[in-house]
Amino acid sequence: MNKLAIVFAGQGSQYTNMGLDFVDAYPFLKEKEHIATSILGFDVRNILSSTDGRLNETNYTQPLILLASIYAYEAFKKLDVQVSSVAGFSLGEYSALYASGLFEFDQIMKIIQVRSQLMQKCTVENHGVMAAILGLDSDVIETICKKASLFGKVVLANYNSPVQSVISGEEKGVHKAIELAKENGAKRAVLLNVSGAFHSNLMKNAGDGLYEYIKHIKHNDMITPIYMNTTANILKVENLYQEMEKQIQSPVYF
Repeated sequence: MNKLAIVFAGQGSQYTNMGLDFVDAYPFLKEKEHIATSILGFDVRNILSSTDGRLNETNYTQPLILLASIYAYEAFKKLDVQVSSVAGFSLGEYSALYASGLFEFDQIMKIIQVRSQLMQKCTVENHGVMAAILGLDSDVIETICKKASLFGKVVLANYNSPVQSVISGEEKGVHKAIELAKENGAKRAVLLNVSGAFHSNLMKNAGDGLYEYIKHIKHNDMITPIYMNTTANILKVENLYQEMEKQIQSPVYF
C-alpha cells in the first residue's frame, strides 16, 4: 500500500499573492486570516499581495510562508487523504509542526513571529550570506568551508542532495568558499537571495532566544510523525524544544 508524506517549502519560496487563492476558494480559511492579522500586528492579505519587497523581509517572509502553507494544508485536508508523515525544509518545518498536531494555529503563529524577529535581529547584527554549490560532494565542500573560514566563518548549512549543497556564514568566508568551489570544479556556485546566514552559528542568539520563549508553551501530542531537519529522523517528542532551538543554527540534513 502506498503511503503519502507532505514536505513543506522554506524561505525563498515566497511569491506575491501566495495562498490567497485558497482563502478565496475556501471561506473557512478567512478566520485564520483574521487570527493571523491579529497575532502578527499587520494586515496579512495586504503584505501577501504587495509588490514593494516587504514580502522578502524575514519578519514578514517567515510568518507568511507558514500561513500560506497552512492555508494549502487545510484545503488539502478537505480531500480526506490520509497522510503518513510530514516534514519541512528549514522554515517549512514549522508548517510541518502544525500539520503534525503538536501546536495549535495560534501557538505556531506566535512562535514563528518570535522566531522571525529574533532571526531578523541576527541578520542585522551579523550581515551573513548564503550560497548554493552544485556539482561537488559534501565532503569536498566541508573541506572548502574549513579553508575559507580563515577569511570568515562559513559552514555547510543544507545537505540538499549528494551534488547540491548550501553554505552559510560571514560574507568574506562565503565569497572565498565560492572561489574555492569553482577552482575545485563546481558546476555552479552562486549567492542566494536571502537576508542572513541561516543554519549557521551566526544564528545562535536567535536559537537561545527562541528556546526561552517556547519552553513555557504546552504542546499537544504528535498525531502525524514529523521528520526533523537536524536529524533526518522522526521527532522524539521529549526533544521537541531542543530540536527547535538547534534547528535555527544547525545544518538541514535532507
